[in-house]
Amino acid sequence: MPTFGYLISERPELRLRFLNPAHARLYANVRVNEVAVVPLTQPAVRPNAALEPGALALVGLTSELNQHGAAALEQLLRYLKRCRASGLVLQALGHVPHVPPAIRTLAEQLQLPLLITTADTQWQGVNEHLQQQRALMAERQVEQLDGLLSSLPSQLANPHAADRIVSWLATALDADVVVHSDGRGLLASAPETSSNLARAAVLSTPSPDGVQHRIVQIHGTEDETVLAIGSHRPFDETAGRLIQHAAKVLGLCEQARRDHHAAVLAPRAVSQAATQLLLTGQVVTGQVIAGTISRELMDTDEVIVRIIDTGAQEREPTLELCERALHGKALVSPCPGKDRQIIVITPTARDEVVEPDLRRIVGSREWLLMGESTPYALEASGAGYTEAAEAVRHAARAPERIAVGAEPKFAPLLPRREAQAWAKSLLAPLLGKPEHETLLHTLPTGLSFKGTEAAKGLQIHRNTLRNRLDRAASLLGLDFDRLNDRVLVLLALNILALPAPEDDVADVQAPALADLMAGPEVKEWAQHRLRALQADHRDLLETVRVWLQRDLSVKETARALGLSASTVRARTARASQLLGVDATTEFVSVHDTDVVSIADIYIASYLLTGTPELKDAPAPS
Repeated sequence: MPTFGYLISERPELRLRFLNPAHARLYANVRVNEVAVVPLTQPAVRPNAALEPGALALVGLTSELNQHGAAALEQLLRYLKRCRASGLVLQALGHVPHVPPAIRTLAEQLQLPLLITTADTQWQGVNEHLQQQRALMAERQVEQLDGLLSSLPSQLANPHAADRIVSWLATALDADVVVHSDGRGLLASAPETSSNLARAAVLSTPSPDGVQHRIVQIHGTEDETVLAIGSHRPFDETAGRLIQHAAKVLGLCEQARRDHHAAVLAPRAVSQAATQLLLTGQVVTGQVIAGTISRELMDTDEVIVRIIDTGAQEREPTLELCERALHGKALVSPCPGKDRQIIVITPTARDEVVEPDLRRIVGSREWLLMGESTPYALEASGAGYTEAAEAVRHAARAPERIAVGAEPKFAPLLPRREAQAWAKSLLAPLLGKPEHETLLHTLPTGLSFKGTEAAKGLQIHRNTLRNRLDRAASLLGLDFDRLNDRVLVLLALNILALPAPEDDVADVQAPALADLMAGPEVKEWAQHRLRALQADHRDLLETVRVWLQRDLSVKETARALGLSASTVRARTARASQLLGVDATTEFVSVHDTDVVSIADIYIASYLLTGTPELKDAPAPS
């Protein structure tokens, strides 16, 4: 675009110079879109004849400024500032005009440069020249974009390709630009601020007066995707060509993105399948499937499980970034039940190369959180996931937004041989029976998470999940509508996920649950786990105790405590925050809450207060 520096150096016949020589350095690169002749006697406020932003006003002075002329010039300066003019030229034929200090000071305050010229007819045709220069520059920019396009084919699928093109177009037009999709929301923006003028066009929100909008459909997309531009100046023919050119390139980016998704869809499905198999204890099958991604990927004894919380709108780009960085080094999978989480399972031998990549990814995106487990045996990957899921809840308060490990778990504190005997006794109707293998694999996820999330994670219909849980409960002699019975089974599963004791437990008689939990270390664990509630002045522990006793029913808890339902919700929400658990209190059913995050709290409350009572399963007949 033509600038002050260009007019001064390339058009010497205009005899144009800054009134203040120091302004040559400050304003040399200010763009000039047109030259507008403005008589000094013309009223300064002209609603129907506003100057185009970037216009250079030219005022002819036939004599020295008197008091009336100085006042008119002051009014004109303020008007030019409102119009976002680029500057003011004072034209005085045959002499250099005297500009009062007050006018100079006002121009400085308004950041509006003053220039002087002694040329007359030489200014004729200058606007045609400016338009030609803008067209030539636009054509050069098109050539540059063609050059960019020729260098991008292998990179068009890069999620930043659209950002680069949008940034280029915003600079070329001196405008605000966005790319928006009906299904995927805002895809690219320049500038990346809420004040972007183009956002109003796609979001149907009010825009400032005088803003011009242009919306162009991007072809070749699977949904309605548009390129929108917002500017304070009208779009000329050159701008229109640039916009159409950019839209075509963005269409190619979308096509490349779809091709890329097709290319990564198969390995992602494999990684997700292997991850789910490992987390549900099907180790051998999971290893075989993981081997199709990279030979010996999961040929390991120990793994570290990580969960990255991305926010609902950010998972896909972060997931693609993790897939590219960690391919062949770790299993990377979107969490089926949590649409804002990514699961990463890493063999401990490869963690020295995986961990730096993940820390770099999390560190470069301030909205990401990561929870990390300690090393777990491969067959105990599910327990590692549980630990990582708890750790990620604390990550917002952790250094670098990465939390390692979790609150001490209850199951490892129990005497191993006796605990294994108790767990095997409880789950005996399902253990070692091939016909019940599907039910057994359904229990960890089915009992831990909300019904909808659990069904997604297991890739089954919610009714199928419910039927499996009802069948398992019938075989075990339990009622999974009761929180007590869910906690029992989750505890048994946690025990069996731990490394088996060296001694055979076949000769160990299963103890009663109360005897199993009689050790002093479990009481210390309970006090430690609930310490945050005990320190709160609102007696949150009592509210949580009754809430657990009433099978998470807000309505029943409110009735028992003589409180309003809203007060119970507020207290349980605060308790959940203090304890680092995910407890939904809008509903009244255990099927609507992440029980996996509440089971430890249930056991700790029982150990510390005696309620809610944790009843052992009935002895098998």
